[in-house]
Amino acid sequence: MAETLSMQISDLRRPPVKPLAWVRRHPVAVDVVVVVLACGPHLAALLYGAHDFGWWGYPLLAITAVALFLRRRWPLTMLTVVALACAFSPLARPGMGFPMIPFAFALYAVASKQSTGRAVIGYGFGVAVTVLATIPYSLSGMQPPLVALFDPFSLIALVIGVIVKSRRDQQQRLLELVNERIDHAALTERTRIAAEMHDVVAHALTVIVSLANGATSIREKHPAKANAAVEQIAVVSRDALDDMHRTLDMLRTADAGLNETLHHSGDNLPTIEELVERFRTAGLPVKLTRDGDPLPDDVAVRQAVFRIVQESLTNTLRHAEAPSSTAVTILHENARIEVRIEDDGLPGTAPHTPGHGLVGIEQRARAFSGYAEAGPRPGGGWRTVAVLNPVRGGGVR
Repeated sequence: MAETLSMQISDLRRPPVKPLAWVRRHPVAVDVVVVVLACGPHLAALLYGAHDFGWWGYPLLAITAVALFLRRRWPLTMLTVVALACAFSPLARPGMGFPMIPFAFALYAVASKQSTGRAVIGYGFGVAVTVLATIPYSLSGMQPPLVALFDPFSLIALVIGVIVKSRRDQQQRLLELVNERIDHAALTERTRIAAEMHDVVAHALTVIVSLANGATSIREKHPAKANAAVEQIAVVSRDALDDMHRTLDMLRTADAGLNETLHHSGDNLPTIEELVERFRTAGLPVKLTRDGDPLPDDVAVRQAVFRIVQESLTNTLRHAEAPSSTAVTILHENARIEVRIEDDGLPGTAPHTPGHGLVGIEQRARAFSGYAEAGPRPGGGWRTVAVLNPVRGGGVR
C-alpha cells in the first residue's frame, strides 16, 4: 500500500513535450548525439585539415568517443580519460589551442551528476593536464600550444551542469518532503482507524456481556425480558459487525482515499439518543441532556461526539459498580462543544488494565483544538469531560 502512495521525481514534473519525452525514453540515442557533437568537429579536422596531424589522432579520438559513451556510469573516470586525450591530441598544434569541446561535454556530465567540488576539481585537472602537455614543446624549443585557463566552452558547461545538479537536488528534497508528509498522513489515518475499531469492539462486547449476564439471571422469572435482551444482543452484534466491515473496508481502500472515507464513515452512525437507549437496555441508567445550539452538520464533529459518549458509557458499564445514575450532558455554545459524562458508581473491585479508550477520547478532542479530562468525582463516581472547538481550526475537514 505504501508503494501506491510514494511519489517519484516524474510525478513532480510537468508532462514533457513529445520531443523531450522521446529523448528521455531513448538515452542511447542521446549518447550517440553527444558523441557526434563532441567528436565530429575533431574528426573533420583530422580528415580534412591542412596539416598532417599523424595517425595517433584517430585512436585518441576513438578513446574519447568510448569514454563519452560511458559518462553516465563512471563520470570522473570518463573526465580523466577525455582530458588526457584532448591534451595529447595532435590537433594541439604550436600557436593553436587545445581541442576542448569533448572536455566541455565531459565536464558537464560530472557537474550535473557529481558535487560542485568534484566538478571544479575536474576543471582544474583538465587545465593542469593541458599545461603539462606543453612541457615537451618547451623543452624542444618549439612554441607550445596556447593554454586557456578560462576556456569559455568548459566554463559554460560547468555552470550549466551545476545548475542542472542544483535543480535535481531541489526536486529530490521536495520529493522526500512530500513522501514524508504522505507517510505521516497515512500513519495518522491508520491511528484514527485503530481508535475507531477500539470504540466499536469495546462498546459492542461490553454491551453484549452485560445483556447476556442480565438475560441469564432473569431467564426463569422473566422469560420475556430475557428474550428481549437476547434480541438486543443480536441487534448490537449486527451493528458492530457492520461497523467493523466498514472500518476494515477503509483499510483495504487505497491510502489516498482514507481521509475522505473516514470523514464520511459516521454518516450511518446511530443517533446519540439511540446510543443512550442501547445502554439503558443493557442496564445502565442514563439521562441525556442537550443544552445550547444543535451540533453542527459536520460529520467528523458528530462522529467525535458520538464516540466520546460511547467510550465513556462503555467504561461506566464495564468498571463502575451499581451506579444509580449516569448523566450525559452535551453543551454547544459559541462554537464550543462540551461533552460531560458523570456517574455515581463505586470503583470496580476487579483488576483493571488501562486501555486506549481515554487516550482515544483525548485524541479526538485534540483533533478539534480541544482537550479531555477524566477522573474520580468528589463524593464518589467518575467524570469525563471533553471540549471541542471545531471552528477554531481543529479537525481535518
